Formats: sequence, structure tokens, C-alpha cells
Amino acid sequence: MKRSIITFACMALITLVAQAQVNQPKGQHRAKVIETLKAVAGGSCPENLMSPLLLDQCEQQLPRMQEALRRLGTIKDAQFRGVEPLQGGIEAEVYRVIFENGQMTWLAATGPNGKLNVLYAPPQ
Repeated sequence: MKRSIITFACMALITLVAQAQVNQPKGQHRAKVIETLKAVAGGSCPENLMSPLLLDQCEQQLPRMQEALRRLGTIKDAQFRGVEPLQGGIEAEVYRVIFENGQMTWLAATGPNGKLNVLYAPPQ
């Protein structure tokens, strides 16, 4: 009897966690994407928003990314477009970021610590 109660409790917990993931609002990385792109355009990689690996990649690519973002101008909007599955079971949110002088598509995902571990713009 005790074993069946524990099994039922575990199954109920797994169901709740799965439902929470399904019901999790999408488009939740919008502010992080905007804040990060603004920081990069200004010449810095925000450690408070980036995982260590993404931060390292950002620092290596900063001069090139800064120039490209500066040419695009001020961010006017970031529109959530949906979710894209990536390798390793990661779901990345897709945003169309509209700038003063153009637009780009960006994929963003966070790790368990809430920091961005994916911020990628596919070639356009």
C-alpha cells in the first residue's frame, strides 16, 4: 500500500512538471534578447545575461557584431515568431528583431540558471 502511494505521488509530480513545461509562456526571452543586443551594439557582452560559453563567444566576436548592430541602428521591436527545436532537445525562441535600418532573425534559449546559452542569428 505504501509503495503504491509513493508511486502515485511520483507520477502526479511528473505530470505536473510536464504540464508546467507545456503551459510555460513562449516569448519569455524577449527582454533578454533586446538588452543583450543593445549591450553588444554599445561594445560590451553582458555577463549577467549570458552563460559562460556564450559570453566567451560574444567577447571573441564583439568587434564584428558591434559594427553590424550599430549599422542597423536602434531596435524598434522584437517580435516573437515561435519556437524552433535545436540539437540536444533544446527549444529556442525565434524573434524577428526590427531595427531602424533593417531586421534580423535571432534564436534565443536559456539554461537552468536563466542566462542565455543560445543567441544566434542565422545567415540572411
